[in-house]
Amino acid sequence: MTWKRARVLFFRALLLRCPVCGEGKLYCGLFKTYERCPACNFEYEREPGYYTGAMAVNLVLSELLITAITLPLAVNTSVPFIPLLIWGMTMPIIFPLIFYRHTKSFWMAFDHLLHPVTNERVFFPE
Repeated sequence: MTWKRARVLFFRALLLRCPVCGEGKLYCGLFKTYERCPACNFEYEREPGYYTGAMAVNLVLSELLITAITLPLAVNTSVPFIPLLIWGMTMPIIFPLIFYRHTKSFWMAFDHLLHPVTNERVFFPE
């Protein structure tokens, strides 16, 4: 594992590109991923339940961010209760949606850093 490879995978994940070739897009809609890379034809979901870890990372990241923002506001007595309540009810829904695409992308990049793709995993139709 080299730093150069990690940096390349990080930037591919940041740009929501295929971790194998860096050219194909991951998403064909707002939340829908392609099954295979449009450029290199790599199958994105390596096994059933592949993105379970990405969902867990998304949840933890969202909840930590909400806690880091909400606790100082809750301690401050000058912040009105109603805006704090609205914040606390909407952010657990909005943050996971905001982070969804990138946590999936970074999950794939991290997986490819630890388990690089081999040629037999790339399917070339005849």
